[in-house]
Amino acid sequence: MKKIIFHILLLLLVTSCNSQGEHSVKNATQDDSLTLLTTEGINGGCFFLEQPIYYINENYVVYQDCKIRKIVYADISTFRRIGFINEEGLALDKNGVYINGNFVAADTAGFSFLGRNGKDILWKTNTTVYRNTTVLPEIIASEFTYLWDKSKDFRSAIYFKDNQSIYYFDKIVEGADLATADLVYNDSRLFYDKNYMYRDGKIETFEGKPLFYVNNTLQKTATKVLYQGKVVPNIDVKTVIGLSRNYARDKNNVYCNPFGSGIEILPIDKADFKNIKVWDHTNSAYISDGKNLFYYNTILPKNELDVSSFGTFGFTDFCYDKNGVYTRKYDDKLEKVFYEKFPFKYSDPVSSKNLQITEGSNLYVYYKNQAYQEDTKTLFENLTTDQIELTKKRLNAFRLTKHNGNTVLKTTFEGNLHKIDDAVYYGDKKTSADAATFRRLGFDNYFIDKRSVFKYSREKGLEVLNYIVAKTARDFNSFVVDKNYLYSNDTRVIKSDNLQILASFPGYRLGCGLDTAPSSNFYLFRNVEGFWWVKMSDVITVRFLGKNFDTSLSPLFENLEIPEK
Repeated sequence: MKKIIFHILLLLLVTSCNSQGEHSVKNATQDDSLTLLTTEGINGGCFFLEQPIYYINENYVVYQDCKIRKIVYADISTFRRIGFINEEGLALDKNGVYINGNFVAADTAGFSFLGRNGKDILWKTNTTVYRNTTVLPEIIASEFTYLWDKSKDFRSAIYFKDNQSIYYFDKIVEGADLATADLVYNDSRLFYDKNYMYRDGKIETFEGKPLFYVNNTLQKTATKVLYQGKVVPNIDVKTVIGLSRNYARDKNNVYCNPFGSGIEILPIDKADFKNIKVWDHTNSAYISDGKNLFYYNTILPKNELDVSSFGTFGFTDFCYDKNGVYTRKYDDKLEKVFYEKFPFKYSDPVSSKNLQITEGSNLYVYYKNQAYQEDTKTLFENLTTDQIELTKKRLNAFRLTKHNGNTVLKTTFEGNLHKIDDAVYYGDKKTSADAATFRRLGFDNYFIDKRSVFKYSREKGLEVLNYIVAKTARDFNSFVVDKNYLYSNDTRVIKSDNLQILASFPGYRLGCGLDTAPSSNFYLFRNVEGFWWVKMSDVITVRFLGKNFDTSLSPLFENLEIPEK
């Protein structure tokens, strides 16, 4: 991860101001005395770069992680990395799966990464479940899936299930009840069923007695109620039940855990227990007895929100009643919390029937044919059904914007860089990019169209990189290359003819907050000219090592396997 983040920071350095300008390029600094060691203050004891990475060359792949490096002779035409920035050490080709550089012959149809437990990786195809490179024949792949919480809001990456059992990673949790199994919010090691609580697949106990789940705040044994591992007196152990993550009730009282500060009794009469409703999610918890509405343990003023029509969206801190949609705000001058009303043009009473929200996100709240974006304080009116459906799906690139007095859809590439109709814009300024062919070039903030290569930054927008030949430009393991050169940080590094990455090593890592020294990484490259040692930092420095590779040049090279060209 450090390598990727550092590399992204390098590539974000820009100096030009818009897509009409041209960005200059410099040549890497040649230094025949550049150190061939990596003892520049590194942490963590990694010999190679910290995160797992597959470097894809023309005829072979280099896999490396913190401690190991392997040459992998994969099918290059179908080889692809799996997972966000390759962090799990997984890859595929037409013949099988690569786990930390180790090949497993498999039909990859239906491939799915399931989870990690320490160094162990759990994955499956349509027919088989694997732990690392080992087949788990007792598990039926078609039935084996994640254990979700009952509300389907989140899933575990350590607990799984099939049609009969609960698994702690790949081991059956003996005696666990599948029908009532549920996850404990915000604790990936815990789940519970009608019988017990389980931590790391084993029954959780207190003083040798099994623990039973009440809610995220309270647990109990047969004789004691517990909060944070300590006995809570005066709660009836036989009748206490969980109402939500933060609320519980016994035969006498309703209890709340406000912001993790202990257990408090709410002033709710036993006669009103039958009227209790709870909304508890994200960073908000509300409860009503039909008369009053509480935020955690605080009674809200009668005129603040309408109790009878109150509701929430389930995964945000926005709420609503018949009169409007709201978000909680703090007034610094008055030193109090208030509910700020969204500025919809309200025509009918607000309810779940005329409200929607972006799936899994609070990006847009929709009331009838309007949308409000709370973080930008923008109201969009007179939306079409298509505009609502396309922007409601969080994973879509479509967003709403106002353009020439109308609300239109934009396709967001990065920050303020987006496409509207047949043009690419930076903010409200049209760029010179060709919208039909404009796309990201690789992982970083490089883009390309049929004519040019661009670099994007939030501050400067798009810049034309005329020194890169667009017709031959491509991503090369998070760098950019064309027919002539490898480029990084606005620098021509080395020639790209027969270019290969052989290995990468950690350089300097930032120390305390006052440390201003630039971070660095080291790379061993080979091209048509020979071998190169490259230091990537605020300034890129290269050292030519010769046509042939001399392992005696550095201890780093002593056991380094160098494949044939």
